[in-house]
Amino acid sequence: MRSSLARICLPLVGAALLFACGEAAPRNTEGPAAGGGDSADANASHTHDLRSFGRDLDHAVEIAPNVYQARGTGNAHVIATPAGRVVFDTGLPTEADEHREKLDALDAGPITHLILSHAHQDHYGGFESFRDEGTEVIAHSEFPETQRYLYELVPALMRRNKFFYPTDVPDLPDGILGAAVKAIYPVVEPDRLVADRYEFEVGGTRFVVLATPGAEGADALSLWLPKEKILFAGDTFGPIFPMFPNLTTIRGEKFRFAVPYIETLEMLIALEPELVVPSHFAPIAGKEEIKADLVRMRDAVRYVHDATVEGMNDGKDVYTLMSEIKLPPGLELSQAHGTVPWTVRGIYEAYATWFHFDDTTQLYAVPAREVWADVSELAGAQALAARAAEYTAAAEPEKALHLAAMALGGAPDNHAALQARIEALEFLLERSGHVNHHEQTFLERKIEQTRESLGD
Repeated sequence: MRSSLARICLPLVGAALLFACGEAAPRNTEGPAAGGGDSADANASHTHDLRSFGRDLDHAVEIAPNVYQARGTGNAHVIATPAGRVVFDTGLPTEADEHREKLDALDAGPITHLILSHAHQDHYGGFESFRDEGTEVIAHSEFPETQRYLYELVPALMRRNKFFYPTDVPDLPDGILGAAVKAIYPVVEPDRLVADRYEFEVGGTRFVVLATPGAEGADALSLWLPKEKILFAGDTFGPIFPMFPNLTTIRGEKFRFAVPYIETLEMLIALEPELVVPSHFAPIAGKEEIKADLVRMRDAVRYVHDATVEGMNDGKDVYTLMSEIKLPPGLELSQAHGTVPWTVRGIYEAYATWFHFDDTTQLYAVPAREVWADVSELAGAQALAARAAEYTAAAEPEKALHLAAMALGGAPDNHAALQARIEALEFLLERSGHVNHHEQTFLERKIEQTRESLGD
């Protein structure tokens, strides 16, 4: 029986530590869904749908002959053979026991291999439920490093996740919350690390484990069944297929690089899968539709990468490039998880670092906010708030936020400045179309906090 600490904290690992958790409208069908979304809005996005996906099922789903999927926030998969079973991903620690029970009901053979797609809790957190005696646990060669830094940063990342998922994280002091989560954080030591490719056979079925870095980090693995033409993708494509990748996550993780992801997509295009099985939501079927979507994803990422590099070489600053670079017609993709502007900035800073050569003060430990009180005193908080309101009215809410911050730097309770901030945030929220969960949640939380300061 788990301790009371574990009973309190395991849901945190399940909800607040969904480092890779994305957002998509569930296709809660028994079998695969068709691929080939026609537009960027083909997959409307809602993060909380992950919580309910598969909850209406009391059984695992057979998605192909002898291939089973137990559904939840994170899916677990079994490929059954006469000589044993191969498992790909486990789901969260809070749902893994139930996943195993449902999968065992369809085939109770020994688990010979357990493949972990990457070091995010919603994919490997339930590994203990699936590791039998003699099971070989397989992960990417970068998995230990990713697991290490995410574990060490639990207090910092929990603070951020608490901002994005306030209803999922108990209202505990940061230090206590971080220590509690670290105490029950699942840590796995894989038996085999894969840097490129690893092949094995069980019961006459050939399995090819492929390194597929990019969309969710450098430690991603996918599983390819060459005879069956099935690709178990984990989060190689993110939680939505197709989608623009989340190469820069504002929750906070290491940079995810565009060129390795382009190479990953090119490799997977060449495989010509007929069924894609992600670890979130339902499988996608249709060889031609899948290929077309993969090509569009590859070309979209390549376009943004190349446009960013070209702009850097032309001497354009990062903000200009974030504003200018858009996906061209024919390459539109859902930006529910990652966005083009965030990716542009991620590429820029991954190549050229955080020093942009546009302000000497970037080199020193005195941020601009240190003189906001001076600006507020000299210009007057009321005047700054009034100009901020004018900028929002002129559809320039970003400038309004800068001025509101200056005003509040010297007069944190100024009603006009607080109201100007709310109006700018609400403008940004409306303009966003409520597409990207993290942008939407961030803006909503900032509005809520500012309203609390107003006493609303």
